[in-house]
Amino acid sequence: MLDENAHITIPEVDVPAFFKAELRTYLENLRNARMMERMDGTLTATREQHNRVEAFVLRSLVEDGLRENMSEKRLMELPINQRAPAARVQNEKFKEFMSPEFNQAVLERAASKDRIQHMSQHEKLRLRWAAVEARMAAHHAVETVPLHAGESACIAAETMLRALVAPSTAAPHPRNDVMSSQSQTFASAGMGTAVDTSSASDAGSLVSISDDKTPFLTPGVSLISKRITANRIKTQRNEALAQPEARVFNGNAMDAEIERRFGQDLFGTAVRMTRSKECTQGTKDQALKTVTLFIYVTGIQLVTDIRAHHLEIFSNAIAKEMPKTYWKSPPQRDLTFKEILEEARTLPAAKVGLSPATIERHLVTLKSIIEHAEYEGNETYGKSRISKLIPKDFRTDAEKRAVFTQKDVINVFAHPLWTRCKSRGRRHSPGSLVLRDHHYWINLLLVHTGARRSEIAGLLVEDVLEENGIPYIYIRANHLRGLKNSHSKRRIPLHPELVDLGFLDFIGNLKAKKALVAFPAAIPAKIRNVCLGTSSPPPAYDEKFGDLLDHVWRECLTRSLNGNPECYCLHSLRHYVNDTIFNARDANGLTNLVSDTDRRDLLGHKPLMYRKFAIVIPIRRFARYRIGKVYAASPLWCDHVI
Repeated sequence: MLDENAHITIPEVDVPAFFKAELRTYLENLRNARMMERMDGTLTATREQHNRVEAFVLRSLVEDGLRENMSEKRLMELPINQRAPAARVQNEKFKEFMSPEFNQAVLERAASKDRIQHMSQHEKLRLRWAAVEARMAAHHAVETVPLHAGESACIAAETMLRALVAPSTAAPHPRNDVMSSQSQTFASAGMGTAVDTSSASDAGSLVSISDDKTPFLTPGVSLISKRITANRIKTQRNEALAQPEARVFNGNAMDAEIERRFGQDLFGTAVRMTRSKECTQGTKDQALKTVTLFIYVTGIQLVTDIRAHHLEIFSNAIAKEMPKTYWKSPPQRDLTFKEILEEARTLPAAKVGLSPATIERHLVTLKSIIEHAEYEGNETYGKSRISKLIPKDFRTDAEKRAVFTQKDVINVFAHPLWTRCKSRGRRHSPGSLVLRDHHYWINLLLVHTGARRSEIAGLLVEDVLEENGIPYIYIRANHLRGLKNSHSKRRIPLHPELVDLGFLDFIGNLKAKKALVAFPAAIPAKIRNVCLGTSSPPPAYDEKFGDLLDHVWRECLTRSLNGNPECYCLHSLRHYVNDTIFNARDANGLTNLVSDTDRRDLLGHKPLMYRKFAIVIPIRRFARYRIGKVYAASPLWCDHVI
């Protein structure tokens, strides 16, 4: 089949004859397998892609020499979604061709058993190379020639092989100057980089393992090679977010996935971790923000490269050097960490360094990502011990968060927005008009219930109910927004002050108009039209739902509290209700007026001891004496509100 120029016959071992036999046998078996796939319906798109990748890998092994890892240049010839499978197949084929079982089988097929022991190491390597070439040629032939062409596949294989060994007259490779003239053909065909006869007694030393340590990355993700800036990190993050979801088994036994490799890049690992866990979109975004900041500060982009000192460098940098506000302007997003520190040198100490709680959150997230990488089978460096890296926070609980005093609450709600204002456009000026709209009701509900802003801003009209003569609001997920956790689903009795101010009349008017949403003006403008006319499943919890309230609320605080020196925010109302109820005592000054269980149920906190019935509060639990105790502890400051 092959002429004398393709494989020069050596008296001791007839390599051309062996190659021809190998090619014919393997080609026939491969052709039959491909025909069977087409006939029995098992040739799926995934299987077809695997076949193409296998042919590509075999050609790579012949043209580049036997190597465990495919070169980056060769990988770039493939589409992004085929690079990871190709790298895996190359690794598998390399191990197969280097295994004693494969080489022993080659020898047994090549010669009679009484001749095996007399073959030289060089002859054994040439036979193995011929076997590899035969597989490559057969795969190429099957991919390029129609299966019904029969023996034409052999001709296609021969043509390709001639092209590969054409430069046989070239000068010998420098490393193979000791090879005989009969073996120069194999050196020019790719063996020049894989065979070194200087140590023929050791088969392992004759194969040059590639020094290419190219990491295995998530499909579509590329590493940053030069300046690490916020914009470049953002590009890498978006590449990781675009990775496909895990493949679902299609029910075909031949397509069962036994081994799977996962990218070593930090962003790819973080995205897969958040997809595998039940968490809010805010939590997912926070994990990616942690990775962004870690890469920006340390330059480490692979989870397998993280060492203990990197975590320490990261912790110290964001605690002592990182400005509290960064990347706020477009020019800043093109600065490196070193450059942004140069800009921050003139900042006062109060504006440098993130809080201990923020640093702890970042470190805990990094630890979770490292543990997920280990779960995926990527080797990481030791266990992540972060306890000593978290700065101590010497502030008291009262200093960590702004909690309203009763005096400040009274001052805020004495603002014209809740008493009498001049007009809708002049809500902060005293007048004679009371506008009972979303700004009016939502803030009143927050200070009387201790609920989260998104929970009240996303109320439906049907969420205001009555049971056993007790009106209440039902905090539950709806098509506007989800809930933070399962314990957030609860029933909160309406404070008598809210009833007296006309909240039930407000809801009654909406029901008469067949309105769906209690506060449509609090819905973000970009999704308002969609939300007002749908009953789709609830989205993920969005803690920013209700942001439209912030501007008016901040202005109220600034005007009522002389600039708001305590830095109160809307969430401070929730802390105020919690602290008021927690510190309420009976006449003896010792007994809690409201039990810890009732307090947690009202606020939607997880009970100290989890109980199934604590997920939804039966309204009967707040009958008479209990509801009286709860309201007795509530902030009764509304007497002056008209």
